[in-house]
Amino acid sequence: MNLKTKQFLSNLPYDLSSSIAVFLVAIPLCLGIAHASGAPLFSGIISGFIGGIVVGTFSKSALSVSGPTASLTAIVLSGIKDLGNFEAFLLALLIAGMIQTLLGILRTGALSAYLPSATVVGMSVAIGLLLVIKQLPHLIGYDVEEFGVEEFDITKEDVNESYHDPHEAKETNSLMLLVHAFRNLQSNVLVIGVISLLSFWIWDRYFAKKFKYIPASLVAIILGTGSNLLLGHLLPGGALSQDHLVTLPIFKNPSELFAHLDFPNFSYWDQGPVWTLAFTIAFASSLESLLSVEVVDKLDEENRKTPMSQELIAQGLGNMACGLAGGIPITSVVVRGSVNASSGAKTKFSAIFHGAWIGISVLLFPKFMNTIPLASLAAILTFTGLKLAKPAMFRLMFQKGYSQFLPFLVTVVVTFFTNVLIGTFCGILVALIFVLYEDHRTAIYREELHGKFRRIILGENLGFFHKAKIKEVLESQPSGITLEIDGTRTLHMDQDIRELIHEFRKNAHRKEITVILGGIPNMENDIESLKKEMSESYQKLLRNNQEWVEERTTEDPEFFSRHAEGQAPQTLFIGCSDSRVPVNVITKTNPGEIFVTRNIANVVSVDDMSLFSVVQYAIDALNVKHIIVCGHIGCGGVRAALQGKATGLIDNWITHIKDVYLKHREELDALPEDQREERLIHLNVAEQVVNLYKTGMIQNALAKYGFPEIHGWVYDIRNGQISEVDYKDILSKELGGLYGYPK
Repeated sequence: MNLKTKQFLSNLPYDLSSSIAVFLVAIPLCLGIAHASGAPLFSGIISGFIGGIVVGTFSKSALSVSGPTASLTAIVLSGIKDLGNFEAFLLALLIAGMIQTLLGILRTGALSAYLPSATVVGMSVAIGLLLVIKQLPHLIGYDVEEFGVEEFDITKEDVNESYHDPHEAKETNSLMLLVHAFRNLQSNVLVIGVISLLSFWIWDRYFAKKFKYIPASLVAIILGTGSNLLLGHLLPGGALSQDHLVTLPIFKNPSELFAHLDFPNFSYWDQGPVWTLAFTIAFASSLESLLSVEVVDKLDEENRKTPMSQELIAQGLGNMACGLAGGIPITSVVVRGSVNASSGAKTKFSAIFHGAWIGISVLLFPKFMNTIPLASLAAILTFTGLKLAKPAMFRLMFQKGYSQFLPFLVTVVVTFFTNVLIGTFCGILVALIFVLYEDHRTAIYREELHGKFRRIILGENLGFFHKAKIKEVLESQPSGITLEIDGTRTLHMDQDIRELIHEFRKNAHRKEITVILGGIPNMENDIESLKKEMSESYQKLLRNNQEWVEERTTEDPEFFSRHAEGQAPQTLFIGCSDSRVPVNVITKTNPGEIFVTRNIANVVSVDDMSLFSVVQYAIDALNVKHIIVCGHIGCGGVRAALQGKATGLIDNWITHIKDVYLKHREELDALPEDQREERLIHLNVAEQVVNLYKTGMIQNALAKYGFPEIHGWVYDIRNGQISEVDYKDILSKELGGLYGYPK
């Protein structure tokens, strides 16, 4: 025995029992949908049979079950009416099946991967809610509406014309029907409905794991049918009337059955309305099948995924067979698939077996089938609806944010009040709005502000809908800056965006903006103009040097010869690399009076060998008396540390400033946001001074000479003032009393 045979035999008990549960639910659904579609009742049975046998054979879905669907009733109803006869409609259905098969061969099923998950979940929840509200009347004995109708609004085709029990005026929607149902409930039906509900719940909760081969739905139907027979024996008139039971057509012989079959009329093949209807059915049924399979796949405990293009081929072959044999359109149906999954099905053989049961029941035991209470079937579908529409789903989707919750909610609401196709379309539309909004926001990957220099880093894919965002950012740039537009991340750029950037660069001179383009395909900088500007800025440095030499020589002819003899600075200045902090200018000192080293945010780190080489040289060779650690207002390094944004290679360096922030976090977080940065600048200077005091070379120098003195400064670029930083408290807490340091 090979592996496939072993797997088939091990799964057979599960598939057989679940197929019976699905088949029992499918029979009244097929009849009710056929009636609501304005088609012959037997056409629904034909489609249920074909949906199981044909689609089940060619589909690769493990749990999906196909058959007539309530979502296409409006299309079928209007199609039969417009074409004038059912035979012409069957030809349109045959062509629709061919179109579906072609779509599958062309592998268009892959488009299902683009369906938003929030919309798929919303569709399943809406179907669950509809199942509950639609089955409650059947559960209590108000069977005016045909079994299996899923739309909120009720049309005359949805009403059971042969209903004999008392009922109220025509209902126009499901809520009105539900109100009328409670006014006209049948006590015997209610008893059977409650028994079916309780038996389903008790078996599913307490016995399902022990008796794996017996689904709760089958138990509910057996007990419901038995209860009806018992009521008939115990109470006069206690048994249910045929209004509240399954009603299968009864054929006396095979020839009578074949008399109920309809066939397509091929003489209509050249009629435009036939082809229009064929394309409508093909696309509507394909979309619903893909959506339904997505939902049912999520119910699969083994997490198997259905090949969607193969599913379209299977659905196409099924609809071709329906067109040839006199059926109505079929799709994968969430309700049947959900019952199949909850009943314990393991493979697609459950769907095939369910189709076989439909055929056998019509031929061999229709009278037995007609003893099954609709209330028992309604109980099964009610539980199926509750599982699909769990309240927790609303909470879960809300927690995922508005971009998921709103498409989900729109899908639920619109599907509930219209149908699956319209609801799904609206949900996809809302999801698309969020996608476009996010794309609009991510047109600019990052905007970096470095004073007079700014950089705009563009996103990866820029379409025409990003134009407004990029235009807004470009037009917001202030005058007198150098702006780099960086497109190195960009993989695709729409022509509209190129033209926008080109126009901005052409007119940037009006705001005295210098534009530099980086990494934008097929767009280059104005090299001649850029080289001219670069040359002018460079030559200006050389001219300034000549002017300075002449001024110094005129004031002091011996100035340069005296400086050439050597340097003897008294101060080491450790400052920030910011070009707005010119040491000799702000201290009004001459060359040779201050020994200078700079880095980002004036950090004193033991990892910085360059800095400590300078410190050692300043102490040992130059014998400096003062060391100044100078920060400044508006420090970009401190700001980057506070904002927590990625800054590239300097991230590791800025970590030292983040450590200062974490050390003083309680104090800093208590400050207003506009004061936090300035306070961190002062604290950073104080901490770097303390870091200097901790080093061995400073300890040795203090022990040996009693100097250098270390000072903390903050230079205010807004007014040119220098303020001293008080670091004594920090120093006292960490080093007070040690090595003769000041307390």
